[in-house]
Amino acid sequence: MKNQKIVTANTKGGSSKSTSSMQSIATYFLARGQEVELLELDNQNQDAKIFSKSRIKTKQINVESNAKDLNQTVRDLFLSEDKNNKVMDIGGNATTSNFLSALKSTHMYNMVDLFVIPMSGGSQDLLNGVNTLKIILDMDKNAKVLFALSRVRNPKRIQFQYGDFLNDDELKKYPYIILPESDCIDLSRKLKKTVYELAQDEQEKENINKKLLESFNKNDKNSIYSYSLILEIFEDSQNYKKEIIDVAHQTLDEVLNGKK
Repeated sequence: MKNQKIVTANTKGGSSKSTSSMQSIATYFLARGQEVELLELDNQNQDAKIFSKSRIKTKQINVESNAKDLNQTVRDLFLSEDKNNKVMDIGGNATTSNFLSALKSTHMYNMVDLFVIPMSGGSQDLLNGVNTLKIILDMDKNAKVLFALSRVRNPKRIQFQYGDFLNDDELKKYPYIILPESDCIDLSRKLKKTVYELAQDEQEKENINKKLLESFNKNDKNSIYSYSLILEIFEDSQNYKKEIIDVAHQTLDEVLNGKK
């Protein structure tokens, strides 16, 4: 199977691109026993560096303001001999617009296996998501597109939070994944690896439990509270993996393999 190239982009900043890229998209390849590299194309945000204990390789790439220089950067990215799967997390605002413009100018969009458009709720996110979709389809009307609906407050009420997206005649034909708000996300950043990896890390869980038992022996109530809470959230991550991440991976699998 050839290595895959996935581009995560939305012309609006703060739409949970980095969280979606790391927690749902890049971990898809880990789940299939494949190597993956997350490329953060952003001159300011360095979110991926936080996950220093993850098996996902990360690299930050500055996005040139000069169009010709950016075109060369894009060519180099897509024509690299590196065999890793690549998830390209594109910074918001002008960075996304410039990158997508370079994709079009260089025709490297022909090498993109999937475009992911994250949204975090709100009317402005929807407008920018639609704008991003139009830019992509203007390049390639047959492009594979997946929406990532993040910061979902209650999966059972997603129709309320994302009703404008789900009821739009054009948008509702596109597949989507969800990424609910959860303390698991915050814990994964604290422990420097993804929720997907944490949920299966029995050694990390044992280490936390050991610290909790030591706190009980010392009657250190602050530490007891802290480690007890961390352990509770850690155990929640196992459900989050099963109910959210694994489902997202299944959807990704179907989209990448032409089943959706």
